[in-house]
Amino acid sequence: MLDRIMDWLEGKDFVMSPEEEGKHDEETPLYNKLPESEKQYTWFTDGSCHIVGKHQRWKVAVWSLLPQVVETDEEEGELNQFAEVKALKLALDIAE
Repeated sequence: MLDRIMDWLEGKDFVMSPEEEGKHDEETPLYNKLPESEKQYTWFTDGSCHIVGKHQRWKVAVWSLLPQVVETDEEEGELNQFAEVKALKLALDIAE
């Protein structure tokens, strides 16, 4: 899955099968239901795009509660989907 996301960042098509689209709902537990030992591996991400004057800008945020980490990034151009994937990539870079 990560390979396909990284390909999309490089301009290749991103396609997900219907089975993969519904799979995360079944597998992802709520944060407050996680054991304490797994909360340290939980990262929250968000990305969006907005218009400033005549320019389109994207902004991303990545945060973790245990340990407390907050990172943001912002640039000009692109769409909401791009910003969401950039947020994921930023979280992966920080986690390394």
